[in-house]
Amino acid sequence: MNITLRNRIRSRLADENGAIFKDAPFRVTIAYPNTYAVAMASLGFQTVYRLFNQEPDFVAARAFLEDAELAGPGRLPVYEASNYAGDVHIFAISIAFELDLVNVVRLLRAAGIEPLREARAGGDPLVIIGGPLTSSNPAPLVPFADAILIGDGEEMIPRLAEAYRQAYDKAEFLDLVEGMPGVYLPDRDEREPRWATAPVDVLPVYSQIVSRQSEFPGVFLVEAERGCPRPCTFCLARVMYGPTRNVPAERVLNVIPEDVDKVGLVGAALSDYPHIKQVGRELIERGVKLSVSSIRADRIDMELAAILKHGGLRTFTIASDGPSQRLRDLLKKQVNEEHLLRAAEVASELGFSGYKLYQMIGLPTETDDDISEMISFTKRVAEIIPVTLGISPFVPKRHTPHWSDSFAGIKTIEARLKRIQKELRKLRPRVEVRSASAKWAWIEAVIARGGPEVGHAALRLEDGESFSDWKRALAEVGWHDPLTLPDADPASRVLPLSLG
Repeated sequence: MNITLRNRIRSRLADENGAIFKDAPFRVTIAYPNTYAVAMASLGFQTVYRLFNQEPDFVAARAFLEDAELAGPGRLPVYEASNYAGDVHIFAISIAFELDLVNVVRLLRAAGIEPLREARAGGDPLVIIGGPLTSSNPAPLVPFADAILIGDGEEMIPRLAEAYRQAYDKAEFLDLVEGMPGVYLPDRDEREPRWATAPVDVLPVYSQIVSRQSEFPGVFLVEAERGCPRPCTFCLARVMYGPTRNVPAERVLNVIPEDVDKVGLVGAALSDYPHIKQVGRELIERGVKLSVSSIRADRIDMELAAILKHGGLRTFTIASDGPSQRLRDLLKKQVNEEHLLRAAEVASELGFSGYKLYQMIGLPTETDDDISEMISFTKRVAEIIPVTLGISPFVPKRHTPHWSDSFAGIKTIEARLKRIQKELRKLRPRVEVRSASAKWAWIEAVIARGGPEVGHAALRLEDGESFSDWKRALAEVGWHDPLTLPDADPASRVLPLSLG
């Protein structure tokens, strides 16, 4: 092994607490198509790692795409054993983001596994792909996976492990798992299965490994609630994660080790979690720092804000999502300007250092007037507290009412981003604007809407995936989607809103 890579792995293992080392007949690689730091901040990735290792006869080890740059072809290492990542019975990939699609191809290649399912032999590892992207749109992953898992891993992994124990070969395994909730077999199933939903009794999930080299260094993550009670039309959380399941406060607190310095509470609607204040107060009494993913402006009061401040939170993170009240109402966001301004006032009164406000642009029916309202509102917030405006182009997702709505177009989004930057630049440092790329948002939209042909396009991009490379590869595979046009004319575009 490359000495630099060996030292990297040793350093990361030394900075971890909770890695599992064991021997067992059935070897599993849990692989992530991105960096170690991002993977170790993923509760889904860590949960699958723990679930497989809890199974008798199974041992799971981790592998990360970024290590491929220092490894020879087919020699991607795992962290807990001496075998290579592809020298296993099951190769499981956890994918969260559309833009990691090409990385799935690279990851399989780095492990010495033929990316295309149809090109693999019966003796090759079983390739299983799960994660948030499979619940949103599994179709681009169809060319690569023997089985795609859709829904909660807590419900599926024990059943898959039992089927693998019983199966004589890969074909018999697929026979045994066919028809299981959440298990999608691309070469057998004509449609996606019913999603697997874990009961609240098996929750919460929590960090198996705490790493000082994670995106959240040294933070113990615990999921206090799953699902979302809110009706926001653009968001997948309500449909993807099933019904809202609030974990009792005692169970959340009991899984947190006594020696943890910082806890990150995870959930799609944490400020709606009925026990958030109780959990926060008890953690503070333990001397534990507390962080939360984001909070809703309409749920903020002085008591909750003070708990978060005492827990070490320095910046309020609020999602407005719609640039105007008209669009927030259309999105059923259930947040208004009064809520957002009051949250800013609370943050200022308690001495928070800043206010992060997330917005989307390129929404259905959006006009320049909506952007004007967002600019004016941001100026009002900046008079109360320094604000960081995080702007993302809207990407319609499957399983939402916006599935038949169009992508706004790169030109439209870039023009509006340019205007926002220009008009708010004079307010620095009270206002900072951070925005995502319109071009990469278009690629995300293509993958979010795409079928297996988008996976075949990704196969052509493992050596490089610039924007122009993506356009070329999509043309070569015959991709066409009239709702995802990259270069719509902003002057002729008024986007439809379909909430049916």
